[in-house]
Amino acid sequence: MSSLCLATASIHLLPMNQTLLALFGCLFAVSLPAADPLMNHAAALFAYVEALNTHSWAKIAPHVAEDAVFIFTEDTFTGHAAAKAAFEKTFAMIADEHFSLHDIKWTAVTDDVAACYYEFRWKGRISGEDAVGGGRGTSILRNVNGRWLIAHEHLGPYARK
Repeated sequence: MSSLCLATASIHLLPMNQTLLALFGCLFAVSLPAADPLMNHAAALFAYVEALNTHSWAKIAPHVAEDAVFIFTEDTFTGHAAAKAAFEKTFAMIADEHFSLHDIKWTAVTDDVAACYYEFRWKGRISGEDAVGGGRGTSILRNVNGRWLIAHEHLGPYARK
């Protein structure tokens, strides 16, 4: 048997999540649950965005530290209860919202904390009309008992030019 076949045979012995990580790195790790210890900071950020797009706080909360701080245009929200209220207000205002991150740059990564900045975009419907928007964002993730969680998020407008 060739070494490629041996490697493939060995991969089949791994659980599906480990196989995907072994073959494709974090490209497919975004579908793993937040509690998966194989998830790195980048995969955790993508899993959080994936959860945001469900518009379900029950799916978002596992990706967020209990004491997380969210700084949005209208206010600062600290902790799960405040974040839940802010997210649900947005979900009620923007129907069928889809949120995405672009051009992510990791500025600091340690075993305990990871920080990045990016461009964010959203699209949806407000009062029945198509709407789009975006800006710049910063996220800080903290490793809590082996799980990377959103500890801080700051979303704001694009820079004036």
